[in-house]
Amino acid sequence: MSTIVRIRRTRRAVVAAAALGAAAVCGSVVVTAPAAFAAEPSHTSLTVQAPASVGFAGGPVAFTENITNSGSEETGYNLELKTTTGAGAPPNSIVIDYKDPADGAWKSVPLAMTRGNESVVYEGTVIGLTVPAGRTRKVDLRIGAPMGLAHDGASNGGFDSITLRSDLTTPPHLHDRVEAEATSTIKVTSIGSSLAHVPASAVAGGAPIEFDAVLDNPTPSDYTNLGNVLFVDKHATVQVRTADGGWRTLDKVPGDTPEEPVGVYLQGRDSSLRAGGHLVARVRVSYDATTPAGATEVNPCVFVNEGRPFWGTTLCSTGAKVQVQPAGTKTPEPTPSSSAPKPVPSTSAPSAPAPSAPASSAPAVPVVPASDGTPSAPAAAPSTTPAPQAPAPQAPAADAQLASTGADHTTALLGGGLALTGLGAGALWLRRVLRRA
Repeated sequence: MSTIVRIRRTRRAVVAAAALGAAAVCGSVVVTAPAAFAAEPSHTSLTVQAPASVGFAGGPVAFTENITNSGSEETGYNLELKTTTGAGAPPNSIVIDYKDPADGAWKSVPLAMTRGNESVVYEGTVIGLTVPAGRTRKVDLRIGAPMGLAHDGASNGGFDSITLRSDLTTPPHLHDRVEAEATSTIKVTSIGSSLAHVPASAVAGGAPIEFDAVLDNPTPSDYTNLGNVLFVDKHATVQVRTADGGWRTLDKVPGDTPEEPVGVYLQGRDSSLRAGGHLVARVRVSYDATTPAGATEVNPCVFVNEGRPFWGTTLCSTGAKVQVQPAGTKTPEPTPSSSAPKPVPSTSAPSAPAPSAPASSAPAVPVVPASDGTPSAPAAAPSTTPAPQAPAPQAPAADAQLASTGADHTTALLGGGLALTGLGAGALWLRRVLRRA
């Protein structure tokens, strides 16, 4: 018979010994109070093998909770699950699934969200878990941080860890008795992109420049509905090398205004990358003869669950500047302007119109929207090496990180989770006019 999954708030009973006493003196007779009675000891234990981490905006990760009934009678339990994250968690940012032993299918545990001043709590309950006397029952679960629904990813907000509380209760009682409990801390890490060996200059109307675009998923989560995007000048043409050694020209997707950079999907929209996956695309970029001379940029971003192009959960990382020489200039010797063998995604909220990449990178940090619902500018990014706890990057400028939301893809934490003062998560607004030197 299938186990029923339903929402119910955690209830607890504190069972304590009661002490009653009375003293009466009648002649030489003394009446004393009866001895205090103790609560019945629990014969239940709970062992939780929670995952060490999950991927920010990625798929859920499987784990187990084991219920041991050392008593002499078969007992029915409810497993109450409660997650707590930083206040930057948007709606639909946590998912918990339960594997029904009746058919082996994963089924969603309905969760109730409660937003506090400093944290966001999700709660749900798996009921009807019967364990025979002297036996242990394994409960298969999954937990993830999808940061929104499919094709409706949140564009800001975030957190660097999840606290999972598991309470095992024995209903039915006026107040269900907590037989066993366990608390686990789950880190939130991230997928990310980077560029390697980008030449420092190119010639308008001249030969293309070549470099590598790297996509890394060091997390235990699978990613789907994924867009690996490279933003370039509107005068640029982007090609990727195919399996047979040829070159395929990619369609350019414009921004909201003609002045904005255009984006190309290196592996197409709604691509995927398994946990631990690593993907390198050889990219060729050429600039037509009408390209104005001066500095331009190539910037990588990863979008998850886009509702429309460039609107979804966003993780942008360090790009590179390319100096465009006037048409007819002798082609210079290739000089790499950047070498980034590993992606370093950023997670600041968008507060400027166009994507660009900074001269330095910083670990991903969740974003805090202003009270009117618009994202506020994050703090400056101090170094080119990701740190477990680093300040958030500055709002996008000519040499600042792209506006984005996410988590660092390395084993470092996402950075400090920031408080979300507005409700929900704001929409991403990637705009920026390329600057010329």
